[in-house]
Amino acid sequence: MKPTACPRFGKGVKLRHDGNGSVMLLIPEGALVLNAPAAAALELVDGTRPLVEIVAAVAARFDVTADRAGEDLSELFERLEQRGLLQ
Repeated sequence: MKPTACPRFGKGVKLRHDGNGSVMLLIPEGALVLNAPAAAALELVDGTRPLVEIVAAVAARFDVTADRAGEDLSELFERLEQRGLLQ
C-alpha cells in the first residue's frame, strides 16, 4: 500500500472495542485480536486519511521513529489488503 493511499475497511470488516480493553478486527471468517499499535492504526482508518498520516500518528503515540512505524504498519496494511480486509 502506497504511503499516499487512504485505506478503508473491506466489506464486512469492523473494528470492535471490548469491555476488557482489547480491540478486535471483526472479519467475515472470525476475528483478529490486535496489539495496541495495530489497534491505534486501524482506529484511524476512515477512507480519507492517508497511510503516511496514520504512520505519523502511531509513531508519535508510541514514541517510535516514523521509519520503524512505517515499516511495521506497511507490512500490517499489506497483509490486510492481500486478504481483502483493507482497500
